[in-house]
Amino acid sequence: MLSLIAAAYLQLANADAPALLHWAEECVKHVDDLSDFAEPLPSLVASEPEPEALVASYSFQDCMNDLAALGWDGEAAAAAIRPLLDHPDLLARTAALRVLGHFGDTESLPEVREHLDSGDWFETLAAIDAIALLGGAEDVARLSELAASHWLPGVRARAWAAASRFRYNPSPDSERGSVPLDNPSQDERLARRLPELGFYRLPTPRWDVCPSEAFRFRDRVISRQAAATRPAYGEPASLEVLNGEFLYTDEGEFGGELVWREGGVDQRLIPDNIKALIPLGDRTFIAVTGLAHLSIDEGTLYRVSSGGTGWDVTEISSLPSVPHWAAPMSDGLIGVRTSVGFIVASQDEIVGMGQCEPGPLAMPLR
Repeated sequence: MLSLIAAAYLQLANADAPALLHWAEECVKHVDDLSDFAEPLPSLVASEPEPEALVASYSFQDCMNDLAALGWDGEAAAAAIRPLLDHPDLLARTAALRVLGHFGDTESLPEVREHLDSGDWFETLAAIDAIALLGGAEDVARLSELAASHWLPGVRARAWAAASRFRYNPSPDSERGSVPLDNPSQDERLARRLPELGFYRLPTPRWDVCPSEAFRFRDRVISRQAAATRPAYGEPASLEVLNGEFLYTDEGEFGGELVWREGGVDQRLIPDNIKALIPLGDRTFIAVTGLAHLSIDEGTLYRVSSGGTGWDVTEISSLPSVPHWAAPMSDGLIGVRTSVGFIVASQDEIVGMGQCEPGPLAMPLR
């Protein structure tokens, strides 16, 4: 993974812009394991990508931020970033989408448009942001469709803003120039600095207030009283299934986990805080995970299933904020209460959001 970023910097360094080497040097400072940067430096281009685990590191995010901050001046590195659009890790794909957008890389636009159809809201949002910088009037119809139909209000709002922009100004960036970086002043660099890609989410959400803590979705109402068991901080909860049991924990910033125990043998399935584990039968469960700590506010839904031997874990979707409680619903659905509202999901995808139902006041969450 880091070799791809290094390759991008090498392309920039060879683009007759010596001052860009400063950014390369800053990037290297963030790398945890300098053994990846063997001498001579050009050998990095031919090295194998690192494991996906590095994608989630601060090193990767810092490097991508530095690249994005170059704006159009970084376009020479676009060819090294495009492969990340097909990376199996969501964080890598979304960072690549935003970097290519800020590069003004119109060559990647056809593939960027394909990411609008992602099953994950975060990837769709990143694609909208990239298209807002790369696209034009031909994108109005698809953006308008997302603005009318996407399950998450923040994504609908962003799609509508981009579509409206193109309606009134089909080529909004046609006159945009780039600040030369031969001798950039501190003020120029600050003016060009972009939001941190690694922690980018929707604009800070206001708490979606629902005094009853009960929500209607289609013809059913789900209240907090129906919430699945949530493990106490630092204490494992358990669920007996078939010939074994699930053990799951939530230890905040120190991390929890989901473990399958059978015959005295433990198998770690998910290395994350488990907010709820909801059965959809004897062999299919949805694990609700998340963390709210300092600037972190995130969550993920996983399907945990067994075809007879062992358990398979499949990510369903990330969540726009940490889950506060989750409850089973009928027809194989679950509801998840987050700060942006009540999200309804199946074992395959997020299907919509519920609306606050009038009723008696619920006790505040502890």
